[in-house]
Amino acid sequence: MIKYNMAQTARRIVEDVASIKKGENVLLVTDSDRPFSITEALAHAIAGAGGILSVMLMPPHKMGGIDPPGHVGAAMQAAEVVILQTSFATVHTDTARNALKKGVRIVDMWGWEEHMMTEGAALADYKEIQKYTEKIAEIIRNARQIRFTTPEGSDLRIEVENRPVAMLTGVATQKGTFTAFPDGEVALSPQEGSAEGVLVDPISIEHKDLGVLRKPFGRVEIRAGKVVSMSGSPEADRFWRVLEENGNTAKNIAEFALGTNPACRPHVSLREAKKTRGTCHVAVGDSRTLGGNVESPLHVDLIFAKPTVYADEQMILKDGQLSI
Repeated sequence: MIKYNMAQTARRIVEDVASIKKGENVLLVTDSDRPFSITEALAHAIAGAGGILSVMLMPPHKMGGIDPPGHVGAAMQAAEVVILQTSFATVHTDTARNALKKGVRIVDMWGWEEHMMTEGAALADYKEIQKYTEKIAEIIRNARQIRFTTPEGSDLRIEVENRPVAMLTGVATQKGTFTAFPDGEVALSPQEGSAEGVLVDPISIEHKDLGVLRKPFGRVEIRAGKVVSMSGSPEADRFWRVLEENGNTAKNIAEFALGTNPACRPHVSLREAKKTRGTCHVAVGDSRTLGGNVESPLHVDLIFAKPTVYADEQMILKDGQLSI
């Protein structure tokens, strides 16, 4: 029996987030590490909306930006709506980009646990999130440079002039659009080669072997748009090996983003950490989904708490609090 609150959230995803209509072809992709109870709740909600549902089970990935198997990709392109209930993000892949070009609507709800169906970010007021997100995006869209610092010692500068700014506000109702639900984010890809500085002690890293970090991670040195070294903990050594194993493009600074959802729980859920209002994140690897020019076999976010963020000389956040 599906819990009432889980069914409620499933209906919200199907009816409000994806706006699934009667007769639409819907593909639900999941993997063996995800709760079947969520798959079941979504399937019931899709059927209730009149969608024509197919479900595919694939092997779990250890991080984002990895293309799914070819037959899953082919099914994604044949659908009208795709819900990705997988372990890590798929939108930063050629598979997802090709589906979006065909007009497919994608809801990437990677990393969901049962508790996320009944509490936290999915239950937020998304109209309020949209207003806050638009306010931040307007400032960033007119900036030439972004700088952010953290109390732990992070200090990174990126050039962003003429780069597209994405507002992720929890809906994928138009053809060829996606949302990473639960959502709330302003994101862009910096100019290639422009990132300079240091990242210190992220609170989480979107990789199966790392996740929410309970101890200091260490330092990440960045020069000319790429990670050049990583040190300070066994976790840092492990993540450096991941980048080394995936080639030079894996070290690319692919994304800078600000979370805008006040209902997120950054220290409870890896999935919600980067959407949390008052956090920012920096991704390495593939940048093409956000308008960059680097294709890579991975896309992994490092999330930071209480950032102070400047757009040119204007302070947007101070220690994670809106300052405008």
